[in-house]
Amino acid sequence: MQRCPACNARLGALTLCPRCGAELKQIIRSQRLAEQWLSVSLQSTGYGLMDVAVPAVLRSLSFRQTPAAKLVKGFLVQRLYRTLYQDVAERRWPEARDVLGHLRMLEGRNETLHRFYDMIDHLSVKSDVNSSCD
Repeated sequence: MQRCPACNARLGALTLCPRCGAELKQIIRSQRLAEQWLSVSLQSTGYGLMDVAVPAVLRSLSFRQTPAAKLVKGFLVQRLYRTLYQDVAERRWPEARDVLGHLRMLEGRNETLHRFYDMIDHLSVKSDVNSSCD
């Protein structure tokens, strides 16, 4: 942190603002934690570990809303939708449900995800019925 968020004074390496006296240790700690969790998310994404990457980026954002963390979150959403489409095309219903769970964590409840859940439930039942008739 280069400037005090309270009075905009230059800080250097100080954790106490020389102008207004604001204690900045907690803010600096939050910034470090945000960076660490973002790093965990990026590394986990590289290994394809979405069970770790998704909560890690959300944790990073809970400490600090950085442009980098928002970018990683957007990337994860795109990647998960791509994976979802592939899972549906290949009729991998349990995997598609897992991906929907990750998307719900990132985007919250929304109509699109609700419709995907309904569609997957319908298609998986229909697939089960067709495979039992063979």
